[in-house]
Amino acid sequence: MEKNNETAIVRMGRQGSPAVLEYGLETIGTPNADQVVLNQKAIALNFVDVMFQNGTFPLNNFPVTIGVEAAGIVESVGENVKDIAAGDRVGYFFALGAYAERRLINASELIKLPDDVSFDEATAIMAKGLTARMLIKQAYSLKEGDTILVHAAAGGVGSLVSRWAKALGAIVIGSVGNSSKKSYALSHGIDLVVALDTENLTESVDNFTKGKGVDAVFDGVGNTTFNDSLNVLKTGGTYLLFGNSSGVPDIDNKILNDREINFIRPSLGSYFPDKASIQSAATEMFDALRNGILGEINPTVYSLSDVAKAHQDLESGTTKGSIIFHI
Repeated sequence: MEKNNETAIVRMGRQGSPAVLEYGLETIGTPNADQVVLNQKAIALNFVDVMFQNGTFPLNNFPVTIGVEAAGIVESVGENVKDIAAGDRVGYFFALGAYAERRLINASELIKLPDDVSFDEATAIMAKGLTARMLIKQAYSLKEGDTILVHAAAGGVGSLVSRWAKALGAIVIGSVGNSSKKSYALSHGIDLVVALDTENLTESVDNFTKGKGVDAVFDGVGNTTFNDSLNVLKTGGTYLLFGNSSGVPDIDNKILNDREINFIRPSLGSYFPDKASIQSAATEMFDALRNGILGEINPTVYSLSDVAKAHQDLESGTTKGSIIFHI
């Protein structure tokens, strides 16, 4: 095994508890005609990775490397790769196999990074920032004066949705899982933060809106927040369910129809059909970062060798904001 072909990597032989994540070394191969070798400087931890780990999303062909988002420097390219060159700074937001120091990846998955955006910043906001942009500009066209409810407002996507919505003139109500995260969520400029462990969501929102309710709900939590969120959503309002970190809710279509609720389950893939649309959206997202709309990006950093602890911390709800790995 040649030293320069070795890479630190995390493999899973089966799905289960965070203990199934095993850190070690592996030899990487030569890129095929459409691939590059990417030296990864920062790797993201997203809740989807926990779902791959614990079996919520089935996997096969074990052993497998999970992780879907990272940023780094291109080391070498395959013969058909024309728009990416060795030395380019790039990132990606959904290509399985990210939990590695170096990896092979198709060039078509890569987004070019501006020179003034660090690898840590890019990794912390790519998937989350593109999701936030999609939610408030495509899936729902946010208008100045809208009153919205954002769940998990201290989390990666929730904090970015909250900040971007405020910049567009919305009134933002955020929820957090426990009261220890309340001050962090308020630091995003949110108008009201409800701690779900000590406060009643329906009462808090009704008091704040004087019973008028909210125009839209942005929910990445799912089961535990769904019914209370419907209670505070205006008739004819929009419910965007973009994640299910607490499980998939039971959805009564009759209630949605009777109240004329516009119920949307958006995904990035349906709004970004090609590489050009992704690069254009990423450019706007990086502009928002540069202009301060997304706030200061200070992700929590774990070593990739501590991947099991990071997964455990995220799943237990003790983390705030974005989480990334360094080698």
